[in-house]
Amino acid sequence: MIKLHQKEETSMKELNVDLVVIGSGPAGQKGAIQAAKEGFKVVVVDKNKPFGGACLHQGTIPSKTLREATVDLTGFLERSYYGQEANTCQHISIDDLTYRLDKVILDQEALLQEQFKKNNIEMIHGCASFKTDKLIYVRDYNEEISYVLNTRRTLIATGSRPRRPKNVPFDETTILESDALLRLTSVPKSMMVLGGGVIGSEYATMFAALGTKVTLIDKAPRPLMLLDIGVNEHFIEYIEEMGVEIKMEQNIIDIRKSSEGKAQVALEGGEVLEADCLFYALGRVPNVESLNLEAAGVTVDDRGRIIVNKLFQTQIKSVYGAGDVIGDPALASTSMEQGRLAVRNAFSMKTKPFPEFVPYGIYTIPEISMIGPTEEQLKEKNVKYEVGRAYYYEIGRGPIAGDTTGMIKLIFHADTREMLATHIIGSGATELIHIGQLAIDFHARVDYFINQIFNYPTFAEGYRIAALNGINKLPSQDD
Repeated sequence: MIKLHQKEETSMKELNVDLVVIGSGPAGQKGAIQAAKEGFKVVVVDKNKPFGGACLHQGTIPSKTLREATVDLTGFLERSYYGQEANTCQHISIDDLTYRLDKVILDQEALLQEQFKKNNIEMIHGCASFKTDKLIYVRDYNEEISYVLNTRRTLIATGSRPRRPKNVPFDETTILESDALLRLTSVPKSMMVLGGGVIGSEYATMFAALGTKVTLIDKAPRPLMLLDIGVNEHFIEYIEEMGVEIKMEQNIIDIRKSSEGKAQVALEGGEVLEADCLFYALGRVPNVESLNLEAAGVTVDDRGRIIVNKLFQTQIKSVYGAGDVIGDPALASTSMEQGRLAVRNAFSMKTKPFPEFVPYGIYTIPEISMIGPTEEQLKEKNVKYEVGRAYYYEIGRGPIAGDTTGMIKLIFHADTREMLATHIIGSGATELIHIGQLAIDFHARVDYFINQIFNYPTFAEGYRIAALNGINKLPSQDD
């Protein structure tokens, strides 16, 4: 029995378990369920209530739900038929947008609790911290120890939060980060977005679709630097037509709030930009401060990320890490698989390595997804490749769905014709990408798409059109 102060001893519980999962986001959920399915006793600890992590309450689920509501309620896709007049955003309130958001979150919360209950996973609300690598204290909201957990293995899946530099005067209404952005009480007339990464670009295009005058600012040469250059150019052209002003390669000198209550950004060179609000989207930081990692012997890198090997194991054999807390790619999808694999490795189950290539889904307007290298990366490696493209305007489904600006881009080896990458921008991109994913994973030749029949009219037919476009560029079509 662990000896504590009398007040703590009378109220706390001591449990012996096989696995403690700290964090209930995507990585924690899948890790916990994987262990429970194998008959291990699992406890999930999360300091936030209800469960679900930032993914469910501030990140992936809310932002994607708001995007879907925005596209639906504004009639955004109808612009290809009726022009800008199809936009009815002036009649859309925050309540209209959050109604669907609240419903989705509540449904997902209930589903998660049901899954944990079905798998006999115990849920504990409180702040977990290591006493040793196999002993964890859980403190309640009064800072008293409510649980002492003796565990064989631990999975750290505490996720990340928006970066909030001390010199930025956040006030939750005018100068805000992604968590506060979800609590806006009205659609702003103008907004500055600092950060051209995924989160910044997603919200920039979302608010532009709602009619907000958006200015996107970053020191990078272009937004979404991870994109293939051809897709990136397509994206920039599209959002500029939406009305997004893009100001790249800018050094920010100061961020402040004016006497009139406006957000202001001073740029190097003297220009001062102003808007109703400013969305700060320049990075996220891992949630590790309260874990007392030193007591467990777990170390972090210079950015605070937990250091793990290919098995998602820290330098301490009994402690594993998964999800945003270990760094890139920091996607909900990859976090789920990291959590599952970490637990399988922790308990010496049969497993496979983490995939070399994973699909990226970017829920901007338009939607973007990709898997495999970009043209620029292939050029750096001197890979001989060819490209095939299909534009949505030449696919029957494009005009029907109101999207004639999308594109499917296939990259394949010029000699062997083996599929190397797929890059898609437009409606359904994050769904369509999995066709390319399978082709890459099974080392299929681009000819495969030519020799198949696709439903008509569908966006998926674009794979066949893009494959034909690419094959026709080769000097010889002989096998």
